[in-house]
Amino acid sequence: MDNGFFTKVYQLVEKIPKGQVATYSQIARILEHPHNARVVGWAMNKAPQGLPCHRVVKKSGELAPNFLNQRTLLEQEGVVFDKKGRVVLTSCNWNF
Repeated sequence: MDNGFFTKVYQLVEKIPKGQVATYSQIARILEHPHNARVVGWAMNKAPQGLPCHRVVKKSGELAPNFLNQRTLLEQEGVVFDKKGRVVLTSCNWNF
């Protein structure tokens, strides 16, 4: 996957509103690459500073394994979590 795909991912992630999240697979589908959720994850690992990549979560609502303050940032924006620590996607999922 070329860097152009990463750029498209970043442009889309910039549009996720505060208090909402998108999933890796959702972003891949929006960009018409439905099988590249993992590549979206790679893009988030290389994301430029200031990008709200904390708003991207797994399709289960789980958080990224090595993003230490992701939950804190999301809670500050009003994102709701269930008892297992997953984002409640039914109330916080971004409808692009």
